Amino acid sequence: MSLSTPVRLDLHLHTTRSDGALPPEEVAAAAVRAGLDAIAITDHDTTDGVVPARVAAVRQGRLRVIAGIELSCSDAGADFHLLGYGIAPAHGSLAAVAARLAALRRERIGEIVARLGALGVVLRLEDVTVPAGNAAMGRPHIAEALVRRGYVPNAQEAFDLWLRDGGPAHVPHRGPSPAVGIRAVHEAGGVAVWAHPDLGDARRFPDLRALGLDGVEALRPGLAPTASAAMEHAARAAGLFITGGSDWHGAPRPALGSWYVTEKHVPQLLARLGIATG
Repeated sequence: MSLSTPVRLDLHLHTTRSDGALPPEEVAAAAVRAGLDAIAITDHDTTDGVVPARVAAVRQGRLRVIAGIELSCSDAGADFHLLGYGIAPAHGSLAAVAARLAALRRERIGEIVARLGALGVVLRLEDVTVPAGNAAMGRPHIAEALVRRGYVPNAQEAFDLWLRDGGPAHVPHRGPSPAVGIRAVHEAGGVAVWAHPDLGDARRFPDLRALGLDGVEALRPGLAPTASAAMEHAARAAGLFITGGSDWHGAPRPALGSWYVTEKHVPQLLARLGIATG
């Protein structure tokens, strides 16, 4: 299917199948209302939201849904989020990595709850609930439980006080290495993109390219244009293309469609995915 230009895309969206606020079907409907032409469903460690979003998009009649995933990899003890685009959602390699990550997520939730308890914030594992069909329990669900228990007025305060990266209750991911994630994405027929790197990470682009990384998410809300330009320069020097996405999870984020990229920003990704524009 060819998309008529100009094409408005958001290549990094989450649904209730991981830690987003809306079910896949509602994300697709919201994207159509927002005037987007193509979206990527990139839930954490699951592809379960892709098919429902595509079914809803067919009903809407004018939205392309790209099959994606965001894998929670680990690199030298630090989180490393890897986006996969154009994947076969049910591919065995991805399913194996996702199953391992689901088990690790459950362990991580238990460790975070234990750390909160040591801080005097008493929460039970059964207090942490997820929407039906969710396959990727995470920190936002703990934050919601803390709100329900009355410890904080909103989820953001839970992150600020305890759950943020480096916070007193934070437990880093212990996922697969970037090399394992990249290989799984490639085996599933997709392209592998580093999600939301910082400009200081650009020094690592050549080494990651050698591992098979295809691109970096250099365009996103909150990243200064000068930083985006410098990251794009470093990426292209390392043989990587650039992508862009809002990392939208729903409320209280800005409205879907308020930020997007066009075909002029991501031509190499669209070519790799076989998406024609014109």
